[in-house]
Amino acid sequence: MVGPVKCLTVSVLGGGAAGLSTSLALARAGHRVLLVERDPIEVTSSDDAFRWPRKGVGHFLQPHAFNPRGRLEMRTRLPDVYAALLDAGAEELDLRPRLSGPARPGDDELIYLGARRPLIEWALRKAVLAQPEIAVLTNTRVVGLLGDSRRVEGARTEQREIRADLVVDALGRTSPAPAWLAEIGASPPTLETSDCDVLYYSRYYRVRQGETLPEGPWVPTPRGILPYCLFSSFPGDNRTFGALLAILPQDHELKILRRVDAFEAAVASMPTLHSWTSRSEPITDVLGMGSLQNSFRRYRSGPRRGVPGFVAVGDALCHTNPMFALGLPQSLIHAFALATALADTSHLEDLAEAYHAAVEPEAVERFALATECDQARGRWWRGEPVDFFHRTGARQLFLLAAGGATAIGDPDIFRAHIRRLGFLDRTAVLDDDAALQQRMETRFAELRASRPPPAGPTRDELLARLPPAT
Repeated sequence: MVGPVKCLTVSVLGGGAAGLSTSLALARAGHRVLLVERDPIEVTSSDDAFRWPRKGVGHFLQPHAFNPRGRLEMRTRLPDVYAALLDAGAEELDLRPRLSGPARPGDDELIYLGARRPLIEWALRKAVLAQPEIAVLTNTRVVGLLGDSRRVEGARTEQREIRADLVVDALGRTSPAPAWLAEIGASPPTLETSDCDVLYYSRYYRVRQGETLPEGPWVPTPRGILPYCLFSSFPGDNRTFGALLAILPQDHELKILRRVDAFEAAVASMPTLHSWTSRSEPITDVLGMGSLQNSFRRYRSGPRRGVPGFVAVGDALCHTNPMFALGLPQSLIHAFALATALADTSHLEDLAEAYHAAVEPEAVERFALATECDQARGRWWRGEPVDFFHRTGARQLFLLAAGGATAIGDPDIFRAHIRRLGFLDRTAVLDDDAALQQRMETRFAELRASRPPPAGPTRDELLARLPPAT
């Protein structure tokens, strides 16, 4: 197709958060969309969202964070979906009351959204099924692409061929689309990867009737890192939250945390996290997740970015350690960047270049940040010397650790840390501010010198509290 980009026929492969968001963004921009998904997509109640048979997404029930950037994108781009989430019990976590001093422009963006992944997809799915320009092909597995070295022209399923002006890969971090591109003679991406070097165990809780969760010296929720593990929490909808413990994949003794009794004993030994779980009742088993990699796929076709007739969105383009909570916001960012690129591009041949130019800068720097943090943390957990107390040491790990520790009481650090952590600003908001980094380093040293209570037990102390292995 050559000429002005008006109404396209688009095939979106994958009905997760990225595929659903992209389908809505393109359909509402006037394009005809066929969403192809291997699992069923049906209208359900919000309560039934948690019983959806989501075999195609292994981490569907794992904790997810809807950080301030994700909330802002959803509220601005898909206000009807955002309203449906709030009506179904999603809860806003407003950080502004924790700021000292007068309000500043942009403070109204410092809000997380508490919502579990099934509820988020339920609200997106509900909107997709009500959108006339979107046709949904369910229980269908994609097995390849159509086209040649010049252009992708559609997709092959187990049942039939689907022709399209544009194919969108929303099949997630393990997408087979790069191999499919090679099969038709198109340019597969250059893959950049790094190991997340972490194994997660998590469990969801519901706050007991009459109880409220305490606030403490943490931003935004109870979290901390120890020399052998880290713990965190993820606010959810309807008075729920996820508690998470992370260890080295090679730490075989601590893999006992997959057992409920061991997980509960470990959580009880970490005071800040226990301040929430002690007021709550567990509502799931312990969920495990491992074999994770940070990945960025760099698409090129000759001298130009991208592949004609094809784009990747969400985790299919860039996936980072889930601890950084970039998956959901990136799904929305990429979806609407694609819609904007289509609106601003005169010819379809220029689409991929425009799209990648819009989304790659943020994706590349977040991939680099996650890689550096994961590698430094992995070395520390293995007993190697790692300096995250000074900005001249493991810099990215320092910025995360010192930012979280010193944000309360310093509004400048608070804003910069949350806007960087919450994906609202580019990493330069802290990376390029030497004066603020120096202030963080000084306050961080003062806090350590005041001998605060430890965030949790030593590894030997934790092992002594755990039930015996069987």
